[in-house]
Amino acid sequence: MRGDTDVGPMISVQSAERTETAVNDAIAAGATLLCGHRREGSLYHPTVLEGTPRACGLWSEEVFAPVVMLAPFDTIDEAIEMANDPEYSLHAGIFTSNINVALDAANRIEAGGVMINDSSDYRFDAMPFGGFKYGSMGREGVRFAYEDMTQPKVVCINRG
Repeated sequence: MRGDTDVGPMISVQSAERTETAVNDAIAAGATLLCGHRREGSLYHPTVLEGTPRACGLWSEEVFAPVVMLAPFDTIDEAIEMANDPEYSLHAGIFTSNINVALDAANRIEAGGVMINDSSDYRFDAMPFGGFKYGSMGREGVRFAYEDMTQPKVVCINRG
């Protein structure tokens, strides 16, 4: 990791330990560690894996940690199939210079948001944020917070 990189802790030591265990399991199953995989209390260093078997929990569970798995693909259809495989999906990112490929992929990827040529963690407060499939427990954002904090009431009057 570069010295000018700012990395913060995870929400708890238990979350960092859970991530460490999941990465250990992936490595034991055949994934290759390219960098990272170091924990200091609740700080888990950014980790890059390749060749992670798709049967590993990292493919099917939301890790919510600085872990990236690199996987080769031959066609965009294969990449989209891999992206849509998990039952949980918050955001996806696609990098391409072909806007038609990007928009087609954005339509076909089952995620709460698709970021084109930017990190999948990009967001601003006015954007609705949430998942897709089993990862969808509602949305965050100004409009959704307002709706969650209000109680609608219907009043009907029949003066006849």
